[in-house]
Amino acid sequence: MKAVMPMLTSLDEGLFGTEWVVVNKLTLSDDNDAIKVVKTVTSWLMCITAMHGHGKLVPSWFPFISYVIALEPNEVDQDLKHLCTKTLASVSRESLPEVSLRPALEAVKKVVVSEERTVGCTWKAKCTALVYLQVMSFTNLYMLRSNQEIVSEIKSLLVTCLESPQVEVRQTAAMTIGGLMKTSLFNDINEVLNQLKDMARTPLPKGTKKSQTDIREIWIRHGAITAMCALVESFPYSIPEWLPETLVFLARYTRGNVMIANGVKKSMSNFKRTHLDSWEEHKGKFTEEQLIVLQDLLVSPNYYA
Repeated sequence: MKAVMPMLTSLDEGLFGTEWVVVNKLTLSDDNDAIKVVKTVTSWLMCITAMHGHGKLVPSWFPFISYVIALEPNEVDQDLKHLCTKTLASVSRESLPEVSLRPALEAVKKVVVSEERTVGCTWKAKCTALVYLQVMSFTNLYMLRSNQEIVSEIKSLLVTCLESPQVEVRQTAAMTIGGLMKTSLFNDINEVLNQLKDMARTPLPKGTKKSQTDIREIWIRHGAITAMCALVESFPYSIPEWLPETLVFLARYTRGNVMIANGVKKSMSNFKRTHLDSWEEHKGKFTEEQLIVLQDLLVSPNYYA
């Protein structure tokens, strides 16, 4: 794989550059030697993972995975897109040796965030990276639980993505947090919730319109609220100890910024739908004050009567 990486340098500016360069038909054409290399190596990787089973993804392969992630969302070369999609699906389901955990995370980081880049990869590539990270983490839960340093870095990376200017990146990061929290990968959910609550309390500048979506304070607040909604929805048929107070906190945001309010209302509606059948049992987990707050703010007051 070390011999392969120098062949891909012509793609670096378009995929990971300091200024946005369109990855166009010329860049992705079959006449581009780098693209030929990517297609060949992705096909080889799929064969390797299929033939040799688990634990064969060595650290030196993961710098190449960054290119696969960055190229997967392209709509110019459908053969390339298909190969990248299949390769990521195959690689993400592989059990990794411990030595490969950090290189796997670094491959995601290269696409998602870097202090040295002002623009970097497209938002679609960042969403692809986050989905890959989620599946890879599911597959390697046992190994990750014994490496809290990497788990902490995963959490920090996801929280950083909650502040992304692109709404789809924030939503994908929130979905990933919700999914990983359900696996108990993050030891202390209250610590995560407190961090999200602090972000949600980010004050908005004076004069901010309810329909405004283009300022950083709204991105931070929306990302945090969306992650909390994802946590609520990741427990559709139970009421964990932390959930009642989280619902009450979210209920404060059913007014105000339209994008945030709509997300909270949708989450509340999903909560109502999934807990309706066993509500007589579930409502015992709430205090009377919490039920009153939710009764006032949900669409259907009689639901909590």
